[in-house]
Amino acid sequence: MISIVTRIHVHLLFCLLAIIGGTTWAFQKTGLEDSLPLWSASMRFLLASLLIAFFLCITKKIVVSKEVVMISGLNGLMYFAIPFGSVYWASVYLPSGLVSVLAASISVFALFINRLFKGTPATKGQKIGVAFCLIGMSIVFGNQLLIKGDLIQLVAMGIILVAMLGSAFVTVYVQSRIKSLPIMTFTSFSMLSGGVFLLVISLIIEDGNRGFSGISLISLLYLAIVGSVVGFSLNMYLLKKWHISKATAHLFISPIIALYVGFVFLNETLHNQVYVGTLCVLVGVILINLKKKVEKQTKEHLSETSKKTCEINSMSKKEDMNVVN
Repeated sequence: MISIVTRIHVHLLFCLLAIIGGTTWAFQKTGLEDSLPLWSASMRFLLASLLIAFFLCITKKIVVSKEVVMISGLNGLMYFAIPFGSVYWASVYLPSGLVSVLAASISVFALFINRLFKGTPATKGQKIGVAFCLIGMSIVFGNQLLIKGDLIQLVAMGIILVAMLGSAFVTVYVQSRIKSLPIMTFTSFSMLSGGVFLLVISLIIEDGNRGFSGISLISLLYLAIVGSVVGFSLNMYLLKKWHISKATAHLFISPIIALYVGFVFLNETLHNQVYVGTLCVLVGVILINLKKKVEKQTKEHLSETSKKTCEINSMSKKEDMNVVN
């Protein structure tokens, strides 16, 4: 009974993370209209880091060690600074749909890296599920996947893919060490190091208004509190509980949820291809999350069948011996 409740609890948290991810895409899109990309990303993570640190200091639960500082520094650079910075910057030159598809490649990279370094293979169902998700996203954002082929667009695409490869690597590494890490302290330090790095780069290469007001301020607060503090904490929890393919599957759903958020709140139009693609993504996520259980049940069924077969064969041999005697 407890295990069933735990499974339902984790799946609900997964759904919540996907919804948060979808809304952050929408807030990120609107917030960048009158704000500098890298500056916005740095302020988002610095604010989130300070909020967590403030809570930890009040509750006296902050834990500082050499391991935490080293791993959070690496995570801040490869999970926050470079990937988010590249996505924020590339969004200026590429359609948001293409950016979301490229960003989802982290789940694919994580599968290969996880297999290569940890030796933990994904199930056949998880691999098929990832393929379904990629196909679904391509259908949903099909009209945004074509670009003019300008050099700056090709460079932006390459930067995102390289950033996601690095992010996948550090995600797999963190998952292997996650049981020994104080999650909240690690989260705060990671965002702090990532935010500082983005801040320095922004001050060097960006020029313009660095203030926040109106929609950009609302977006900053939402992205920092909900998108970063709550979202990343949920992501770390799922990494503790699940295989890497399951824990990162929300990246396929979030951009699609952003479209529906835009439809409801921003009066954006949805085409039929969005519904078809959404169905493909949902099928893929179901396969990623449920196939392992089905395979386990199948193995147990085969094992029971094998035992029964052995028992029948054993009884048959005894009967044959009795007949001979």
